[in-house]
Amino acid sequence: MKKFIPIYIYGAIKIFVGIFLLFSEKIPFNTIKFTLGISLIVGAIFAIIPEFYQQKRQVQFAYHKMHALAMFIYGVSVLLFCNSPERIMWATAFLLFFYAFSEITFCNLIFNLEQKVVFKIVLIRIILGFLIGIGTIVAIQYEEFTLQVFGAMFILVGLNIVFYVPVMKANLK
Repeated sequence: MKKFIPIYIYGAIKIFVGIFLLFSEKIPFNTIKFTLGISLIVGAIFAIIPEFYQQKRQVQFAYHKMHALAMFIYGVSVLLFCNSPERIMWATAFLLFFYAFSEITFCNLIFNLEQKVVFKIVLIRIILGFLIGIGTIVAIQYEEFTLQVFGAMFILVGLNIVFYVPVMKANLK
């Protein structure tokens, strides 16, 4: 159980970022930039910690590590290169497109393995991937609500992580 606490923290940080973005309309740009960048770097560090406990390499853990690395790179990019709200919007859109694509790709990888597949989980992940992809397109189209839509998607991603931890635990047995 203890080795999964960092993943719960990672999910909680994503939920926090989502809530922060939902209510960021009147928050100064630099506050948004630093909160977003630092929070996701810290979250990525928490996401990678369970990798050190992992003896057996499984697709879901490699996938989780890939997302942690993407969040880390995104956080650093926001801090170093995003000097305007538009740049944050495009960097976030790119990150969320990556997330959507990787969710759908992950499900394809699971089907290609010769392991038992839990179709309910695969279906949820595919739906989440499509929701994030479509949500990103909607967010880009309606600039007055972009950060709020991105916030809602970060909340979805965070909840997915928190609810997926029991599945990861079950696969270790």
